[in-house]
Amino acid sequence: MKYLALLRGINVGGKSKVSMVQLRACFESLGYRHVRTYINSGNVIFETAATNTSKLRTEIEACLKSEFGFELQIVLLDSMRYKKAIDSAPHWWGRDSSWKHNALFLIEPYDVGEVVAAVGDLKPSIEALYPGDGVLFQSLEFSKFGQTTTGKLASNPIYKKITIRNYNTTQKLLQLLTADET
Repeated sequence: MKYLALLRGINVGGKSKVSMVQLRACFESLGYRHVRTYINSGNVIFETAATNTSKLRTEIEACLKSEFGFELQIVLLDSMRYKKAIDSAPHWWGRDSSWKHNALFLIEPYDVGEVVAAVGDLKPSIEALYPGDGVLFQSLEFSKFGQTTTGKLASNPIYKKITIRNYNTTQKLLQLLTADET
């Protein structure tokens, strides 16, 4: 089965530095096949016959801590679940180039309602947040980013329960995960 691991908070602002070569080696040391990373922000695609995602996630997080010396949380999705999550996006997400579009993947265990409530009241004229399948789709007007509620997520404690990928990255990951499917 093909999986996608989304690591949270690596290589951001010079903190939690993770080499992609070492990252691939960590996954390969677990016996995973066809390990590949995409960009320097912790997107790992791999294959394994194992199907218990909870066990896989625990195994991967332990390997990451051993390899890099600090705790790293991940979101782990098989290719079908990732496709379903991205397919749950609202029709407007990713469409307006004057807006920034992100996917906020929720780290298990999570409660979508808790995350949405913690974000707070939105300003609908300049931002939108839509709950999908294990993901929140965020869009905010570039020119008013500093005025948005969701643009200030990094200062919100709920931020530790999500890992963010922009629209282009989510689309490329979908393409890489489904490239072999007919």
